[in-house]
Amino acid sequence: RLAAGARRGILIKGGTYLEDARLLKAVALDKTGTITEGKPKLVQWHVWGAGDEAAAQQMAASLAGRSDHPVSKAIIQGLEVPGPEAENFKALPGRGVEGVVNGVRLVLGNHRLIHERGLCTPELEAELAIHEKQGRTVTLLADDSCVLALFAVADTIRETSKQAIVDLKALGVTSVMLTGDNTATAKAIAAQAGIDDARGDLLPEAKLDAIKEMQKRYGATGMTGDGINDA
Repeated sequence: RLAAGARRGILIKGGTYLEDARLLKAVALDKTGTITEGKPKLVQWHVWGAGDEAAAQQMAASLAGRSDHPVSKAIIQGLEVPGPEAENFKALPGRGVEGVVNGVRLVLGNHRLIHERGLCTPELEAELAIHEKQGRTVTLLADDSCVLALFAVADTIRETSKQAIVDLKALGVTSVMLTGDNTATAKAIAAQAGIDDARGDLLPEAKLDAIKEMQKRYGATGMTGDGINDA
């Protein structure tokens, strides 16, 4: 089995770990790239307020082009424009990225990041809620004082996800979605996949805390994800 797995690109540390899988009582699942295809597409974007559309497009492309995150890749592919080189680029784990473009310090990040920076308004919250209830992931471009544009990205459920959840339930294994994406989007995707327990807005350390809680509640727990944070 170990050799068969290796031929398919699946590396298992040893036979003991393969046998231990029979003991699993719960499994935590990431959303993007695990439950979903991991090939999100930019479905809508627009400037926020009285911003310049062309400038916002180039600034977002500058930051998204430096990130390996699937959502950033979807944004850069959807915008289809080159952006100037971003300086002092830095990843903000669980939140987004930041950098300086044409002398302006910018962030391209999620709802959490914008909220933490005190840039959310009732009007913006209402706009985000519309997208999130549709299962979309919204990324926002902002400078130090205001939000400049928002980008709505949508991913699709893997064809095999629903059946996998059904199979796990039949084996007596509880499935829980743990994701850094917002809770509304997480619940929308989880509902499509048949997962009852979906927890969103989780930073990497919060995912670890959730795993520990699941171990205490259910017993032997597994984690499935495709990102560095999940590892």
